[in-house]
Amino acid sequence: MIKYANKGKRLRKMFGLRGKIDKAIALYESGDYAKSLKLCRDILKSDSSNASIWVTAGNVYYVNKKFEEAIKFYREAVKHAPKNFSAWINWANCCCELKKYKEALQCAAQGIKIHPESKLPYTIMGNAYNELEKYPESIACFNKALNRDKNDPWLYNYLSQSYQKNGNYIESLSAAWKAVELGEEGDNSHQINIGYLFYEIAIEKGLDSVLECVELWVKKYGANPIVKYTANALMRNAQIKRADISYVRNIFDIFAPDFEQVLSSLDYCAPDLIRQEIEKLYGKKKNPKLRILDLGCGTGLCGEFLDSYASEKGLEGIDISKKMLEEAATKNKYSRLINQEIISYLKSCETPYDLMVAADVFTYFGELNELFEYVNKNLEENGRIIFTISENNYDKKSYCLHPSGRFLHSENYVREVLKKSCFDVEKIERKKLRNEGGNAVMGYVITAQKR
Repeated sequence: MIKYANKGKRLRKMFGLRGKIDKAIALYESGDYAKSLKLCRDILKSDSSNASIWVTAGNVYYVNKKFEEAIKFYREAVKHAPKNFSAWINWANCCCELKKYKEALQCAAQGIKIHPESKLPYTIMGNAYNELEKYPESIACFNKALNRDKNDPWLYNYLSQSYQKNGNYIESLSAAWKAVELGEEGDNSHQINIGYLFYEIAIEKGLDSVLECVELWVKKYGANPIVKYTANALMRNAQIKRADISYVRNIFDIFAPDFEQVLSSLDYCAPDLIRQEIEKLYGKKKNPKLRILDLGCGTGLCGEFLDSYASEKGLEGIDISKKMLEEAATKNKYSRLINQEIISYLKSCETPYDLMVAADVFTYFGELNELFEYVNKNLEENGRIIFTISENNYDKKSYCLHPSGRFLHSENYVREVLKKSCFDVEKIERKKLRNEGGNAVMGYVITAQKR
């Protein structure tokens, strides 16, 4: 009887543990990461060799962008189960996030040994080689991934980028076009990618080198506002007065997760330039008495320093991109975040601000009169606007639409609009705003006060 009782006890323990494992995985899959991790740790106390739980715990750290911690758990998983495909693949992805590309290649190679039929390890290797600037190797890996799945638009997207960086422009355009054709309706990622590809080739080789392809693109997809606006920008259509709203929204929704990393690689200076001006005007110490609106706040780069000047009246941020605002919310700097187009919001705003800032936001407006009219309307008496704007060094016009889709403005035009909108210009300084294509993008840091 004792023997059978012990057996029953072991079975109950085994099935109880199985239930816990299933629950931990289910909690992770439902997005309840804190509870999932807590249960994973509890399970590992009694079953430290359970690879699936090590992987699940690692995944919790991964989605929270704690990649070093995640790797520790994936490493434990493969220690107990060397052929755990998920652990090797997720480890490789963490390494890519941490820019440890050689380690990512090693982990992905292990994944190939376990599941040579999978496209995932080849995709990771392709991206890692691309970052290491080993473009022939990258191209080979993406082609191997496509041999395993010829209908994945993202593989063609990645392949296009590697071809372009390797100087294979015809192959690059062909792959980008295939990505557009295979992409899901409503997903504009691949349209944006091919638009940037047209821009980069046009800058390097001249518009004539891609004009025929652009015309074919517009003929087939011209109803898409992103395609229409991008084509207008490439052809520098002087009739366009401001960027298409859906174009701007889509661009920043797509780039939101990697936005700050990309800007860092471009030596982006605008937020810091605005910070310097604010410190000169209001002092470096905390001054909580301002009500501030961060126009086009994006991921909240200006919020990092603005909050100390607005702790009493509040710091608000507005952006057309919901995804950018989601990133900004994680900083916990804003008292309110508004997902709306700037002029539409300012037309209906009832409580005025002491200060507005805009870091490289007005570059999506060509004609500025209406914008500054409503900025002025929504500032307190003697309130200020501090902003950056890109310099028009292309022609002698007041402003022009650049092939990148952004507008460039002349200093005199901005001065005239501010004066007409009842602002006194306090300061205009010509500064480098960022790098682009290996060249410095120059612009102006401007402080103006409501008259």
